[in-house]
Amino acid sequence: MADKQALQKENFFKAINHIEPDWIPKVSHGNNAILDWAGTTFYEVEGNREKTEAVLRHYLDSIPVDVGSAGFNASPKTYAALDNMTETFLGPDGITLQHLQRPTMKPDEYPLLIEDIHGFVKETLLPRKFPTFFADKEGAKEKVKTILDESASRILGFYNELQQSLYVEYGVYPYPTGKLPRFLIPIDYVFDRLRGFQGTLADLRRRPAEVHAALDVIYRERATTFKDTKEKDLFASYMAHIPCYLNPKQYDEFFWPHFKEMVTNLGDTGNKLYIFLEGKWLPFCEGFLDLPKDSLYGLVDDDEILDLNKVFGHHHTLVGGVKMQNIKFLSAEKNIDYAKRVIDEVGPGGGYIFGCNKSWLCKGDMNQTLVDVYNFANEYGRK
Repeated sequence: MADKQALQKENFFKAINHIEPDWIPKVSHGNNAILDWAGTTFYEVEGNREKTEAVLRHYLDSIPVDVGSAGFNASPKTYAALDNMTETFLGPDGITLQHLQRPTMKPDEYPLLIEDIHGFVKETLLPRKFPTFFADKEGAKEKVKTILDESASRILGFYNELQQSLYVEYGVYPYPTGKLPRFLIPIDYVFDRLRGFQGTLADLRRRPAEVHAALDVIYRERATTFKDTKEKDLFASYMAHIPCYLNPKQYDEFFWPHFKEMVTNLGDTGNKLYIFLEGKWLPFCEGFLDLPKDSLYGLVDDDEILDLNKVFGHHHTLVGGVKMQNIKFLSAEKNIDYAKRVIDEVGPGGGYIFGCNKSWLCKGDMNQTLVDVYNFANEYGRK
């Protein structure tokens, strides 16, 4: 089915460059919920090729997918090796990935970060977060080995090979992500890695000058500007966490300058940003018109995709048509009616991909209603 995969790629790139596609591509958000759909858990499948393949096939046989990812993820051995202090971890049901912020930086430590970010992270923050990891060097070696073994088994073991072969067999074009450097916005780095939700928002009000100085250091030392990128037709990916919690002044001051420069460079070099528009962006999104055309591939979250489409749908690609909160609580008919309206209003002329507003992470995220809506879109999106 390599020929089908090539057709999917061609059609997908038509759509994301505002060329009328032959059909509206359907993107998958397959994640840990596919374990639940197959009636199993991560612990029952872990390390077993036959069971892993059965889960992936059950998923791909159920949902008509053109583009995206098919997989599930967890690293329980790594979590344990890191004293169970990682911010992302597998829930007790063996399916749901959970997230808990564990900020380590104190509000009066900005001068230390500004003076030497690498030394500050290495010598202060990491030992503070993982104390037992640094207390015993011999024990730490074993922990590092555990972490590397688990990572290698997933990246170099059967799992990755199995995914790739199934993409070809089912004619799924995988997102062109992972080949560009990480898209790191400094204010999100502070939010996610250093000060957390409460601390960051307080710092923006109480110590804005120190925050600005820290952002300059983070941008210089940790971020990639993408200005000299040689590749083309690839995605950098970014889960945007803090922007929806900022007021317009904070957004313009602390977020937008770095974001605009990086996305502009991506667009100018023939690449795109795959952005998870977490929360609501309608108050800010008019500025997206100042970015190079077709430089953003935006997964819509809590906004109404029909509203965003009116602002910048002619300029960038939007992903939506399914609201996961409705999949669980409304009938298949009502979900199909909504999908039809989105396809009718956003689909013509390209710049639209059919998909969900959230990833499938929890029990019940993948159910018969979701399957019915995707089957409808598979037929209706070809007319």
